[in-house]
Amino acid sequence: MEDTKAESSNKNVKKTNLLDHNSIKHMLDESVSDIVKSRGYKEDVRLSNLKLILGTVIIVVALVAQFYNKKFPENRDFLIGCIASYPFLVSIKLLWIHLL
Repeated sequence: MEDTKAESSNKNVKKTNLLDHNSIKHMLDESVSDIVKSRGYKEDVRLSNLKLILGTVIIVVALVAQFYNKKFPENRDFLIGCIASYPFLVSIKLLWIHLL
């Protein structure tokens, strides 16, 4: 009887490197997520998805500005628009992350 209890408790034991802060944080996040899900709550990932979408838009703007077909004097206005929109989008993303 005691062996089955020990085996069942060993199945739930999670191990991590105590000298690695990222590993500890990941393990704590995973454990809290498991506890919350076991109590019947659903995980809401909409905020994470919106941050990923906004980050993708920022990367696309940077890539389009870098690899635009025309050479510099012809695409001056386009580059100014991309350069102006990049810090604006990054600041929106940072505000979104810190305020929510």
